[in-house]
Amino acid sequence: MIVTSIAGKSFGQKLEENKTDDHIKRTSWETLYSAAPVNTHFRFSKINDTETFDLKMMRGDVFSIEKDMEVIFTLDNGDLVKLKNLEYAITCKGCGAVGFNGSGAEGIQTAYPVSKDDLEKLKAHKAVKVRIYAYDGYIDNDIKDQNAAKIMAALNLL
Repeated sequence: MIVTSIAGKSFGQKLEENKTDDHIKRTSWETLYSAAPVNTHFRFSKINDTETFDLKMMRGDVFSIEKDMEVIFTLDNGDLVKLKNLEYAITCKGCGAVGFNGSGAEGIQTAYPVSKDDLEKLKAHKAVKVRIYAYDGYIDNDIKDQNAAKIMAALNLL
C-alpha cells in the first residue's frame, strides 16, 4: 500500500485543465530540474490543435527570454528537439513559482510551441539533457530519469 501511494505521488501526472468546449487541455506543473539556485517546472498545453511546452523558471535574479530563443532537449538516442519561445518574457515576482514556494521570488513563465514530429520524438525517447536560453546566456542541466518519465507521462495525457 505504501509503495503504491509513493509511486502514485512520484508519477502523479494529471490534466489540470480539460475544457472540451474551448478545446483546452493542460497537464499539471512538474519538476524539470532543480539545482540551487535554478528551479524549473514544466507542463504541456493543448489549445485547439496547438501544443506547447510551458516553462516556469527561477534562478535567483532578474532575466528575460527573448522571442524565438530556444529550449533544446538532448534525447537518449542523440537526437535534439529544439523549441522556440513564442514571445518576449521578463521575470516578475512569483511568476516562476509553483504553489507557495518561491511566490516572492523573481521568476518567469513562457511557452514554446511543439510540432507533431517533436512530440513523437519526446514520447519515444527519454530526454537526458536540457539547455534553456535566456537573454544573458544559457543553462545546461541533466534531466533525472524520474523527471524524464514525467515528460513522457505528461505527453501521453494530451
